[in-house]
Amino acid sequence: MKSISLLRYQEESKTLSLVSRDVKPLEVYSVEFLVDNNQLGFLGERRFSRVYVSKESFGGMRLLRRADFHVGSHVNAFWRTPCKGAGEGPSRKTVLWDNKHITWFATLDGGVGLLLPMQEKTYRRLLMLQNALTTMLPHHAGLNPRAFRMLHSTHRTLQNAVRNVLDGDLLNRFLYLSTMERSELAKKIGTSTEIILEDLLEIDRVTSLF
Repeated sequence: MKSISLLRYQEESKTLSLVSRDVKPLEVYSVEFLVDNNQLGFLGERRFSRVYVSKESFGGMRLLRRADFHVGSHVNAFWRTPCKGAGEGPSRKTVLWDNKHITWFATLDGGVGLLLPMQEKTYRRLLMLQNALTTMLPHHAGLNPRAFRMLHSTHRTLQNAVRNVLDGDLLNRFLYLSTMERSELAKKIGTSTEIILEDLLEIDRVTSLF
């Protein structure tokens, strides 16, 4: 009920001390690390089926929310695996995924998903694609995917960092568009179809572990 806390155990003195914590009282279902090279975040699934990403701030004494995402079902398990192909070659693309971990999650209704740290340049490009797909494509029952993924809370908060997470299900719908639609959409956001396809296939490559 008191959100996430990071504790440190010192074996020499056999003491357990508090390093950092989330100051807001929140109901947490499960917690895991999010590893992005030398940066470490904390993933927590909390009430109302929300996944949060928190990082240390205020000298490491407090955890601040950096991203949130509405999953649609309660997440009851997290686990991590290194990105596929990381450390297995000298190519530039392979090196970009070194020391990055995929954080997998399982939901109470039997679903499986993942969260993957992205390069800033790729994230910006796919964010523009996501925004374009939201307005261009017809959605189930006319429902807006952006509204579905937004934070749902019973009380007001000072921030909503939902923009820091991309919706993989929505982005993959780009692969099912016609050649003309792909070209038109890519031109609209100032890039090419080949670059977008390369980004999506690269994500699929580093996460295809099963």
